[in-house]
Amino acid sequence: MTDGVESIARRRVLVFFAAFLLIAMLFDLFAELNTISHAGDEIGLVVLSAIILLYMAVSRNKKSTKDFATQKLVFIGLVILMIAAQAYGLFVEAGTEDFGDDIPVLIGLVLMLIDLLV
Repeated sequence: MTDGVESIARRRVLVFFAAFLLIAMLFDLFAELNTISHAGDEIGLVVLSAIILLYMAVSRNKKSTKDFATQKLVFIGLVILMIAAQAYGLFVEAGTEDFGDDIPVLIGLVLMLIDLLV
């Protein structure tokens, strides 16, 4: 598989995960708005997912290997920020009823990062 085709395929996977995470976290955000400190991780994930999707939409026609490398670094940075936001949620929501969604989301984010790094 050539680098260009592989990069396009990986970007599509990232767009799928980002769109899914954006929608899922929006629903979860509305459920956790009663305690704003518990909604902080969801707000961070929604904003960062939207940034990923907007950046992908703006740079969708760039197809050089240099552009792919730059996009990959930006996406890795954004996913690391998403993991940090989710880790914040793990500590803030520990022991409360809002804790249930944090570990599966964190696993999904780690899988996104692995997909970008491999």
